[in-house]
Amino acid sequence: MHLTHWDWLIIAVYAVVIVTIGLRAGRKQHTSEDYFLAGRKLRWPFIGASIYAANISTEHFVGLAGSAYVLGLAIGAYEWIAVFCLVPLILIFLPLYIRTRIYTVPEFLEKRFSPSVRLLFSGFMLAMSVVAKIAISLWAAALVFSTVLGWDRLTVIWVVGFVTAVYTMKGGLGAVVYTDAIQTIVLLAAAVALTTIGLHHVGGFGGLQAKLDPSMFSMVRPATDPDLPWPGIFIGVFFVGSFYFSMDQVLVQRVFAAKNLNEGRLGAVFCAFLKTLNPLLIVLPGLIAKALYPDLERADDAYPMLLKNLMPVGLLGLTIAGLTAALMGHLSATYNSIATLFTRDFYLKFRPDATHERQILVGRIAVLAVFTLGAVWAPIIGGYKSLFIYLQNVSAYLMMPFAFIFFFGVFWKRINAQGVLACMLVSFILCPVMMYNNQLKPEDQWFQFLNTPLLTPWLHRAMIVTVVCVVLLVVVSLLTPRPAPAKLVNTTLHCLWEEDLDQPAVRWFKDYRLWLSLVCGSTALMWYWMR
Repeated sequence: MHLTHWDWLIIAVYAVVIVTIGLRAGRKQHTSEDYFLAGRKLRWPFIGASIYAANISTEHFVGLAGSAYVLGLAIGAYEWIAVFCLVPLILIFLPLYIRTRIYTVPEFLEKRFSPSVRLLFSGFMLAMSVVAKIAISLWAAALVFSTVLGWDRLTVIWVVGFVTAVYTMKGGLGAVVYTDAIQTIVLLAAAVALTTIGLHHVGGFGGLQAKLDPSMFSMVRPATDPDLPWPGIFIGVFFVGSFYFSMDQVLVQRVFAAKNLNEGRLGAVFCAFLKTLNPLLIVLPGLIAKALYPDLERADDAYPMLLKNLMPVGLLGLTIAGLTAALMGHLSATYNSIATLFTRDFYLKFRPDATHERQILVGRIAVLAVFTLGAVWAPIIGGYKSLFIYLQNVSAYLMMPFAFIFFFGVFWKRINAQGVLACMLVSFILCPVMMYNNQLKPEDQWFQFLNTPLLTPWLHRAMIVTVVCVVLLVVVSLLTPRPAPAKLVNTTLHCLWEEDLDQPAVRWFKDYRLWLSLVCGSTALMWYWMR
């Protein structure tokens, strides 16, 4: 399918606006705090939109629709559970982060545990950002644009990745956040357009239900379901999501930059509201594709096929701009967070007296380096059957143990650095082993005792691995000395009971507790209705 002049005009206007805003934001970067944390002066609409844009990328449009093509609407559980995954950030971790005025999540681990824990975790997050964020996003974008428009995949990877790197290098977090606000509007408008047109072609929601099996519309699957068992979703995915929204630098860095605690909390609640829309806007197109094209060879072709065959002149340009917005928002967030991690956790360890200008320069070099690494790794992702399931496998196995490290560290003073290091090192070994084992045929797998209906789902196996790591965390901590009292100051739960956080009083309609209760309650009701 070819783009018309109107399509190109929409894409050109979008590109000019985004790059202009990104470059103009770079004029205001005078200190490292300005560059990495936008001067700690962000308001809630920008924080929420930026968290959402950082979380949503092209692999969500392609991967969620592709998974829905096979599994049905239940794959949207990942999006609705995210609403509840934001609760730990809002109630527990954000007050501690704001109190300690940190730049990076690993910096919090150093305050609670030790410098070695900080460096190990930061290095792990740097590697994961390249292979599980940047590379996946670039490959998903290449898949869409090559299928819909016939563009060369490598060209898409390098051009889009480089343009995003340029304005991120120039403007820092300020450029990322302000462009994210525009990109969130564009990607939501594009998603609404495609879903609406797709429903029209299948005769509305009722027509879609008539064309597909009723099980495709259930949001809750049996405990023995191999892909989406309800215990794995409500327990395992909750902790994985809690890691992403409370402990992943890419997402959490936005709330570090909040003007105050209440603004950060309201921003996280706003993101939660936006996440409730995703099953309808991003997952439902997969069911529409199933009704229209039931015999696709690759499920991940579902979303590109809808674009190719349904979108009229002008709206195709809007949709391409929306997908590009999702990609650039996610990439820019990842680029900036990696720059912050590398500069604050590694460079300043060796050059603690580095000037603000030197820190900004090192951050920009880090952006260029990770863009290059991600672009090189991206084609390798094409060997996997489903982008979204691949991403969730990596997340569940590798992130769930880390979520428990944070929760135990905040709730229990007895957990120490030795226990955390043991837990991390074992997870680095056991998790990849289990992921590889799951790719083997059942009769060839190494751990035959796991081949039961309840333990076959990969989510349940990831939970078993996490239990092993957590047991080791607790046992080693109890067998080694208690952490020093200084390590517990401002890093454990008892700090939240003190009334010394200087936060301005807010009116009832700006109270985060009201809006958090509404979004959680409405999500629970929708889930019950769609069960």
